[in-house]
Amino acid sequence: MTSKYNKQVIPVEGWAREAQFRFFRDFTQPFFNVHTQVDLTPLYVYCKQNQVSVFLAYLYVTLEAARATESFRLRLEGDQVVLYEGVDLSTTILKENQTISFVSLPYQDNLLDFCTQSREIINQAKGSKDLFIGHQGPDLLHLTTLPWFKSYGMEHATSVHPQEAGVPKIAFGQLDLQPDRVVLPLSIALHHALADGYHLHLFLQQMQGFISAFSFLNE
Repeated sequence: MTSKYNKQVIPVEGWAREAQFRFFRDFTQPFFNVHTQVDLTPLYVYCKQNQVSVFLAYLYVTLEAARATESFRLRLEGDQVVLYEGVDLSTTILKENQTISFVSLPYQDNLLDFCTQSREIINQAKGSKDLFIGHQGPDLLHLTTLPWFKSYGMEHATSVHPQEAGVPKIAFGQLDLQPDRVVLPLSIALHHALADGYHLHLFLQQMQGFISAFSFLNE
């Protein structure tokens, strides 16, 4: 697989998490998986007021948060740790024949451009016979959504392919429409050689910050 973004090698010797890296690197199943939720209310309200896809909007803030969190841009490539300068996302899309494709959605620096481009790509993908559509490389997030039922967690399928080692995997559940807020359940799997629970906390802080920024647009 080729990459789209530039990368730099992080020397393992002397790295702040060298000991943790060497400990978790060769685990049979090295991913840790956390089931949590975020308050989507400001973004949900913005989308409903402006006829924007809620689905694409929460993909967008997820991608923004990942790009802003260094550990979500770390990957394992052979025996090396590399840091990508950016990432895009690959998400599952349900096609017209009720099978899925893995569809790459490129980053855009604003929500509306991201939604416009992503909608075009997804509409084309729904009629495609291909399993993989668009760029597929290590500089992606792997996302999926289960919108049909309440979900309180998901264990992600993982690959031992060296080019995919360390790619974060995120699954979204059905939106929880409560009387006073909208909650988005999500499960996040991270390679423990590259990140710990604290780094997941940093990502969730970033994600909630991007969501909360839409509250100013709702006034």
